[in-house]
Amino acid sequence: MMTMMMESGETSDTRKEDLDSANDGFTQIVLSWTLEDISNENLYKVEKIPESFQSVEHYLGSFVYPLLEETRAQLYSSMDMLHRLPYAKAVAFDETKPHGEKVYQVQVDYWMNRFNDKSKQPYKTFPGDIMILVNAKPETFSDLERTGRSWSFLSVSCIAENEKMDDSSSTTEDGNGNDSYSKSSTNFKAKSSKGFELDMQMKTSLFVVFLGNLTTNKKDLEDIAYVKGNCITCPEENCCRSDEKLVKSLSSNMNESQTSAVVACLHMMHCKSRDALELIWGPPGTGKTKANATLLVSLLKMNYRTLVCAPTNVAITEVASQVLKIVTESKSMFCSLGDILLFGNTEELKVGSDVKDVFLEYRVQRLAECLGPDGWNHCFPSMISLLERWVSQYRVFLESELIREQQEQSCGTNIKEEIIEKFKPFLDYMRERFASTVKQLRKCIWIFCTHLPQSFILDQNFLNMTTLTVLLDSFEALLFEEICSCHEVIDGSTDLFVNNSSLLSAGSDCVSILRTLLGSLEKLTFPNFRSKEAITQFCFQRASLIFSTASSSFQLHLMKIEPLAVLVIDEAAQLKECESIIPLQLPGIKHAVLFGDEWQLPATVTSKISEEASFGRSLFQRLSALNHSRHLLNTQYRMHPSISSFPNANFYHNQILDASNVKRKSYEKRYLPGSMFGSYSFINVVGGREEKDDDGHSLKNMVEVALVVKILQNLYKAWHETKAKLSIGVVSPYFAQVVAIQEKVGKKYDYINGFRVKVKTIDGTNVALTRARHCLWILDVSLVKAMLEIKKELDQFDDLLTADSMLFSNSKWKVIFSAQCYEYRIT
Repeated sequence: MMTMMMESGETSDTRKEDLDSANDGFTQIVLSWTLEDISNENLYKVEKIPESFQSVEHYLGSFVYPLLEETRAQLYSSMDMLHRLPYAKAVAFDETKPHGEKVYQVQVDYWMNRFNDKSKQPYKTFPGDIMILVNAKPETFSDLERTGRSWSFLSVSCIAENEKMDDSSSTTEDGNGNDSYSKSSTNFKAKSSKGFELDMQMKTSLFVVFLGNLTTNKKDLEDIAYVKGNCITCPEENCCRSDEKLVKSLSSNMNESQTSAVVACLHMMHCKSRDALELIWGPPGTGKTKANATLLVSLLKMNYRTLVCAPTNVAITEVASQVLKIVTESKSMFCSLGDILLFGNTEELKVGSDVKDVFLEYRVQRLAECLGPDGWNHCFPSMISLLERWVSQYRVFLESELIREQQEQSCGTNIKEEIIEKFKPFLDYMRERFASTVKQLRKCIWIFCTHLPQSFILDQNFLNMTTLTVLLDSFEALLFEEICSCHEVIDGSTDLFVNNSSLLSAGSDCVSILRTLLGSLEKLTFPNFRSKEAITQFCFQRASLIFSTASSSFQLHLMKIEPLAVLVIDEAAQLKECESIIPLQLPGIKHAVLFGDEWQLPATVTSKISEEASFGRSLFQRLSALNHSRHLLNTQYRMHPSISSFPNANFYHNQILDASNVKRKSYEKRYLPGSMFGSYSFINVVGGREEKDDDGHSLKNMVEVALVVKILQNLYKAWHETKAKLSIGVVSPYFAQVVAIQEKVGKKYDYINGFRVKVKTIDGTNVALTRARHCLWILDVSLVKAMLEIKKELDQFDDLLTADSMLFSNSKWKVIFSAQCYEYRIT
């Protein structure tokens, strides 16, 4: 049992010269090291310091990696002899405000091993000390790697003022060199490499072991740190290595271009002097959403407060859905999603089951339910009372029922036993009470574990709730076994139940953990369940990964929340630059990542004047035009190679590779017989003519419409024989054409499972050419006309004059003479 002896805040006795290690680049590097890093002699690529130098930058920079390697070696040397180092038992370990910075006020009882071979003076704590906090006294380096061991690095930032005095007079020592009593250096503030908690009920103890003081190393590195914008204190090799490990652990099947793009974005977060903005160029089918989701989960794990925006509700819910797939795929029972929040208009978002648990309005409803009078503060004590006093509660139930029955029948007490026989037996009563009580309890546990961040409810409480769920399941299984077949309700009818040792033991375990949880949860500060605004504010304050459309993000300007640090915009090329400014102006935004492709759907602009003034230009497009560096996702997984060939050559300069999945023979589909209906076809429509709609604004060709309808009918007949899932998209740049097709098709295919047809307008040739996976069929009154329209958009008319152009190569010519002219037709 451990007692808390710390004050919650910093007192006047605390030293004012705080090192502010939270913003110390050198300290952050050391705290980020793993055991594997510390034992790795090749952690840094250290080159020999030359005898002459090309510049001041070269001179100063040549010392950085050797200094970091020296620091690593010093720590490894200390950790190789842990059993001989000064250590103490922690009696208090409180996180200081603001929470989440991993800065703790630490109190130890007294230091052991203060005299050792490393120093002639007894150990005394100083700022700059590096310690290791561990849940069992380690003797060797390998002890830290044992199963069940939890450890964390500590970097001391300040010590109590009254402990700066010389402590030699207050120390006595036994024959082994251990302190029997010491007042000095037992109270200090330290930055931790990870979140750590001191469980008051746990039987194991926490120990602090001194490894060394790195103040000199830190000052040396500060002197050579920032030279003309180079972030030397954040070594690129080391950052990239750790970032890449994290990315690969989240999504092992990403390709090299995806991984390098995500790692570059993460590295930008470390290096404050580098560009604060990264562009990810994601052509169709190259896994842009997957890379984005992996980046976002990485930022979540690295505790960066991040805002994710997109131009449309569909786009933002898609990204949120992909993030949740990664977050939840490895979770077995509960998955804490309180760090993730999606907000916006309920009707427009069309929130599905895949993202419901992170949607703001749903979360507010669930938390209000759990925090209300029938919530956790009711069901926890109710279950404790039931499990501790089941027999007495049953007797109270019998007495109340007896009184009610006697009053209704106006009879005497001499027929008491006859009346009692009509009441439900004890076992049935217990089962019914338990079932009704545990239902609400389980619901509250699920709400807490799902809708509150694990950092808020604390890791130990999260673990206890998981354990409690298992214990309740075990108790329920025992309770509903045939442990007793008697239904008599005589005074001794509960004996068989009470004497069931397995049931009693299971109930006792439940009560124990219920009491622990109840006491711990009562210390947390929850919002007022009666105030929707208070719960909403609470959700925003606790979330570290927030999703919204760019237009909805303005609401964050009105929120009293901790500033966000990172902005990620998906489909950034579809946002007008003025729309991107909305989230970019949020306080605290230091880094931005834009995912997009300027060849895809542009922002919609109605005014021709505004369009000519570049009002519809996106920030992504403008920066790309200025040759801002961007990371290309270069492998496409969507289109059959015959479909991807043309857009790859004409829009992406043949930089896109076809993934192995689209090159397999099985990826080539034949939905209709005939060479005309291969993977990629131009279908020449003869005899049709274009006409304007009633408003005179748009064009339509009724022969093309009839042909589309006929092809859909044939596809349906072919599908009906196989029942293989088939999705068909019919697109046209002309609104009148789309309306005409929709009128002809009607709702014929709307409710057929496995056969889906969508008809819609689409802007841009590249967009139309890159939607299909297996087959792309282009219908037009003339192949020449179709090619001319594409070349016109690309401004590539000169290509048509070459003999090997797509229009002329492998084509047969027929010459027709007439009195007026010569006419050339491709057949």
